[in-house]
Amino acid sequence: MIKAGKEFSNFDVFAIAKELNLILINGIILNIYEIEDLLIIKINTDSGKKNLIVKKDTRINLTEYDYPIPNYPSQYISSLRKFLKNRRILKISQHEFDRIIVIELSSKDSQSWKFVIELFNKGNFLLLDEENIIKIAKRYRIFRDREILAKKVYNFPKSQGKNFLTINKEEFKELFKNSDVQIVRDISRKIHISGLYSEEICHRGKIDKLILGKNLNEEEYETLYDSFKKLRNQLLFGQINAQIVFDQQRTQISVLPFEIDILKEYDRKIFTSFNAAVDTFFSKVDSELLKSPREQKVDDQIKAQEKILKNQKEYLIELKDKKEKHYKIGEIIFVNLNSLEKLRTVLIDAKKKGYSWEEINNKLKLAKMENLNGSEFFEKFIPSTNQLLIRINSNDVYIDLKKSVGENANIIYSKGKKAEKKIEGTLVAIAKTNKKIEKLKTEKESLEVEIDFLIKKPKKKWYEKFRWFISTDGYLIIGGRDATSNEIIYKKYIDPDDLVFHTNFPGSALVVVKNTENKKIPLNTIQETGDFVVSFSRAWKEAWGIVDAFYILPDQISRSPPSGEFLPKGSFIISGKKNFIKNAKTELAIGLKIVEMEEDTISNRKIFYPKIISGPETAIKKQTENIITIVPSKSGGFTKGKLAKEIKSHFIKNIDKELKIWVKLLSIDDILLYLPSGISMIKSLD
Repeated sequence: MIKAGKEFSNFDVFAIAKELNLILINGIILNIYEIEDLLIIKINTDSGKKNLIVKKDTRINLTEYDYPIPNYPSQYISSLRKFLKNRRILKISQHEFDRIIVIELSSKDSQSWKFVIELFNKGNFLLLDEENIIKIAKRYRIFRDREILAKKVYNFPKSQGKNFLTINKEEFKELFKNSDVQIVRDISRKIHISGLYSEEICHRGKIDKLILGKNLNEEEYETLYDSFKKLRNQLLFGQINAQIVFDQQRTQISVLPFEIDILKEYDRKIFTSFNAAVDTFFSKVDSELLKSPREQKVDDQIKAQEKILKNQKEYLIELKDKKEKHYKIGEIIFVNLNSLEKLRTVLIDAKKKGYSWEEINNKLKLAKMENLNGSEFFEKFIPSTNQLLIRINSNDVYIDLKKSVGENANIIYSKGKKAEKKIEGTLVAIAKTNKKIEKLKTEKESLEVEIDFLIKKPKKKWYEKFRWFISTDGYLIIGGRDATSNEIIYKKYIDPDDLVFHTNFPGSALVVVKNTENKKIPLNTIQETGDFVVSFSRAWKEAWGIVDAFYILPDQISRSPPSGEFLPKGSFIISGKKNFIKNAKTELAIGLKIVEMEEDTISNRKIFYPKIISGPETAIKKQTENIITIVPSKSGGFTKGKLAKEIKSHFIKNIDKELKIWVKLLSIDDILLYLPSGISMIKSLD
């Protein structure tokens, strides 16, 4: 069986750094979180928000899975946030084919800082200023050849062995020609690559991996180097063919940036990028982090009580054996009391007459052979303890010669009685333990089931970065969240057949009814859009119940101000006739939809994900039965944050039992995206 590692090799670091650089370059760091031994960095890129995850000394990758974010940052994370937030990513690279990632960052004075990620020796994350001075590190340490200390210059660790990317044929041969080490181990050690790829080089070159370097001939060295070079070229210039490799039990054994021959016969799943493969592979490992602490505590208590119960039952069997044994022996002694007492008397008298213990033992053994009465139980006399050893029913029984045989029998009987009394106590203890286990199991069942594996969020559609809803008539309506998104909608998403909606309030959302089929837009959709645009205007903050909105054609809106005037970002010039919607309602329905995700082929289970939608009540009711309707309030209502928590609590409480665990995945941040700013009150709960 090939041992494929579950942590990044330097091959993996090379492949992932290449991908990360393409995706994250010019991205802005929004925030940093820490979960157990995971670091999650939220980054705003040209292609949307991304989550970069770094795990200790294991790996780095972008994740699409929904990791639970802790409520409060550690001191380390608070310090990191102070230094890293709002910095731009200039470049991501691997340091000298080592398991080290360097993220170059802009600084306030335009000088490059570095965030260094060491994926070895228990891992480390370090922030360096423009002079490579350590500003902050996860772990401060002193090594033999370098120091990681605050306000000290950071030195990269010395590379072990030759650089895989630059070594030439002569250097390659020189490394091994006099070696008395197996070639597969020598390649791994001297070129500093994982054993998997060292073995792959030997396999491709058809070289016995166990042969010693000094025993290879010139032709074999040529073949081995050629194999090495092809593997290097595949990494440097080949296509990424990322995959997860499985054993016969469909257990993940490795994640690879491209196919390797020694694992060719194993089952595999192909991915479009190495990031996607790594994300899927390690999400299964990281799922252990999501185990409910309360449930885990109950599980541990059950296991502890079950261990106690096992010990108690074993002890009960032991006591029952002791009881039976001592009663049986005592009974046999009493039945043979006269014979055994006579044997004891003979032994004591012989000693008084001056016989040695050896002579007494020999005489009694002879008597036993001649089947003299009482001698059949005799084994030997033990002078040091003044005891007679007899054998009854294959059990050794020690008779104290200072006491009569009857007294000895009573002592043995009393041991049986003690065992019997302990049996009664043990049975009571077993009953109590069983009761505790049942109580704990009931407590576990009463705990609401939690998702104990990571879920990949559904991919957002292009319009979900804006405010949006689907009208009762099936039209898509999009609106800006702020001045920037208003401008994006104006520049990219208004077509000639659409309708544009707005209010007379400054800062209102620019809202567009998309008319892709060039039909006459129904009055019902126009009214719903009017309600939508005023609900996301200043009218909500002012707690106005009804407001006028208007709509125009796309050619009536412009970004060109009159000569000599300045037009703020997200503002527009409107010309021509406005079509007014009188008394549009400031009212929103918040709906919950449960989306069935693509089935997890690895674990073969159905997966669902909760999705929030918002819009006019008539439109939202057509899409889901799970609705809360809200209206603005001047006082006595909920702030935006408290309302989001109230909405989540309501949906969890009122959803079908089998879907409850999925609704718990709702993020408060996600709910906030669908709520207007200001104080709100709940009008109705459906």
